[in-house]
Amino acid sequence: MYNRSRVTKDYMEEPMTITRIQCIVVNLVLFILFGFAVSASANSMKIAVATTGPEKDAAISQQAGRTPFFLFFDGKGNFLEAVENPSKDLSRGAGQSTASFIAKKGATLIIAGSIGYKMQQALRGYRIEYTEETGVAYDVVQTVIQDR
Repeated sequence: MYNRSRVTKDYMEEPMTITRIQCIVVNLVLFILFGFAVSASANSMKIAVATTGPEKDAAISQQAGRTPFFLFFDGKGNFLEAVENPSKDLSRGAGQSTASFIAKKGATLIIAGSIGYKMQQALRGYRIEYTEETGVAYDVVQTVIQDR
């Protein structure tokens, strides 16, 4: 004899199990992706520091737009490269030109002793954060990273 209640009960339990497994899998995937996103955001940070010289222990320059050099560090504070500022000798528009240069280099944060108003506006346009600091470039970068 055919037991209809038994068939219906078994049929209903199976989709619930599959649904639960699907939910667990989706949550696991989202958790993993979120973990990679958080890790990638720290790794994708690139810091430009306006300095008086090309060494990582150079002093931070007081003029961001006309600084002689920019030192670049990754989001973990590792020194990447030193680059001469191509805008340092411009008679006008050095801040805006420097902001464009920093954006092309992929920096997400700039550190300098002083950042002029027009350069601040240009940096905001490129969505580059900035902070005014003094001291030795490498030490300041380490402090800024720890404070974030």
